[in-house]
Amino acid sequence: MRGRILAGFVLAMVLVSDVPASASPAATLESEEEISAAYSQGIARIKNGWIMTARFQIARVDENFEEVKTNRDPIPPELKTEGYNHVGDIDVVGKLIYAPLEQGDYTRGEQVTAIYKVKNLKLVEFIRVPQNENSFVALDPETMIAYSFMDFSGQELLLYDVEDDWAPLDPIPMSMFVDRVQGLDIADGYAWLMTDDATNGLYRVDLETGETVLLASVEPVPGEGEGIDATDLDSGFLHTMVIDENNAPVYVAHWSVTE
Repeated sequence: MRGRILAGFVLAMVLVSDVPASASPAATLESEEEISAAYSQGIARIKNGWIMTARFQIARVDENFEEVKTNRDPIPPELKTEGYNHVGDIDVVGKLIYAPLEQGDYTRGEQVTAIYKVKNLKLVEFIRVPQNENSFVALDPETMIAYSFMDFSGQELLLYDVEDDWAPLDPIPMSMFVDRVQGLDIADGYAWLMTDDATNGLYRVDLETGETVLLASVEPVPGEGEGIDATDLDSGFLHTMVIDENNAPVYVAHWSVTE
């Protein structure tokens, strides 16, 4: 793995001028690093490292994104026979990983969110959720509400009460349609979205008002935006993933957010 600070690096970013006049937040790139293409779907912060996912694996890595432990067969046989073949952008609360699992028949109206242990990456249980697609899941650790989308794109956040057997709650309408969302995290009263639309857009959604703003465009483009983590670290507050156009390598970018 090699890291690089983007001093003088020309990065196309969409900032305040491209969002409504009433909105002022913007994301500023602080640094970017190249990591193994083995981790291409999701990212979530843990103590002294990260949980990363690919379509068929969940891994625990250190601060330098070097492998510590990997589960290369995370989808149970029962779900494989139903067509589940994809692990998306995950989240971590305490000692548990919450991982979206997806099958390709989006007309079925059912997907799965699975729970694994951080320590050994073993499956604890899985929950069937009434969604057409399931690219990501994120939890608010204070309320234990889980957030997702009904489809790959949309204009509302789906909510589940995790402590009430994942009972669906009223969705949160968003002030704008966001296309091709691949990753989501919850922090500081906002949902933070990463897309793989034409510009790999980085968005913020106010969980009280639904106000949605575009913060930046994440390079490299062409490339496919993937997971996102919102954790305040020395490297930045937002941490995003983009796969280059040849599916290797993967770039993790670190962002600060200002009002």
